[in-house]
Amino acid sequence: MSEVKTRVGESVKVVASFSPNRFKVHFFNWRDRTYQVQSMNLFHIARDGNKKLYHFAVTAAGNSYELVYNPVTLDWQLEGVVSA
Repeated sequence: MSEVKTRVGESVKVVASFSPNRFKVHFFNWRDRTYQVQSMNLFHIARDGNKKLYHFAVTAAGNSYELVYNPVTLDWQLEGVVSA
């Protein structure tokens, strides 16, 4: 079975919870469809100049998605999709 990675780079709406030392993505809305996150597979923080970007790799609807949160602008981006 081959996987196909697609770069997206679109804004999305996200429902997430943040507590000390824990981030969790629950749902995201992309292209008028709501996806429930089944699992968070990876989390890391990257730097873009002086700002931090929070990267989340999640599984929803049988695919993997990379979501990026910018805490300065409070924006979420869907960076990419890996389809099975």
